[in-house]
This record gives sequence, structure tokens and C-alpha cells, in this order.
Amino acid sequence: MELAEFCYNNSEHSMTGSAPFQMVMGKSPIVPMTWAAHGQTPNDASEEVLMVTQLDEERQHLWELAKANLGKAHKRYKDFADKSWREVKFQEGDEVWLNIKNF
Repeated sequence: MELAEFCYNNSEHSMTGSAPFQMVMGKSPIVPMTWAAHGQTPNDASEEVLMVTQLDEERQHLWELAKANLGKAHKRYKDFADKSWREVKFQEGDEVWLNIKNF
């Protein structure tokens, strides 16, 4: 089950264009293979501050990208819903069905 959760959290979502983990944390998860491939372990405090600053900038960029993608998706859904929308006018005395399920 953990592997399924890991795969889901690291696969790109169609609405945001990024993986859920990447949206929250600002980067892909660090696994031993990541360390070996990139060799990015801080040597001192100044490098750590630089890495955190870069991480924050990347995360801000991802949030802006996700906001833009969500706006595009919202517009697509609205355009689709508006195709079947029609204005209905009622006159006094017209009989209508009233759904009181949520009242």
C-alpha cells in the first residue's frame, strides 16, 4: 500500500500539472537514488540556506503554475456547463417540480 501511495503522490495530476507531493513540498521526494544522481548534500550552513532559498523559489513557481492550470481547468468546466445552460422564465400560476431534498 505504501508503494501505491508513493506512486500516486509522485505522479503528475491533470488539474495542477504537478505531483501532489511536489506541490506541497516544492520538490520531488528525496530517495537514495536522488542523492546519488544529483549529489546535492549541503556541506555547510551557507549552502543549506542557498538550497532552502532555491527550494522556496521553486515552490512559489509551482504554486503560480498550479493556480494558472486550475484557472484553465475551471474555464473548461464552465464553458462545458454553459453549453447546456438555458434561461427559464416562470409565470405566476405555472406548476413546477420542487426538490426539497436539501432543505
